[in-house]
Amino acid sequence: MSANHRNELTKVAIHQSLVRPMLFMGGERTLVIVSMMFAGYMGYMLTMRYGIWWGVPVGGSLWLVMIYMLRRMALADSQMWEVLQRAKKYKAFYPARGRFDASLPAIKDFKK
Repeated sequence: MSANHRNELTKVAIHQSLVRPMLFMGGERTLVIVSMMFAGYMGYMLTMRYGIWWGVPVGGSLWLVMIYMLRRMALADSQMWEVLQRAKKYKAFYPARGRFDASLPAIKDFKK
């Protein structure tokens, strides 16, 4: 081995399948499956109450609207639901201070 060989960086192939987000029907898997179950449940309940001519179209259109919204959400950020859950969990630790009546932080001002 020469001294020049040690200075070269090792190239490692990163396969796209290892870093690509795992989506189902264009949206996050969990949300798509939950929306499918919710729309199916709503369609079933409306079918029991008003008949098949109301339940199936309303349940199907509800599911299509939810899939559209989940696809748009995945295009913006493929892990948006996890980020929102984490932000909600840490809300008590990092409260927003964007109000007019918010208390000022207790930082000593060295300009005076």
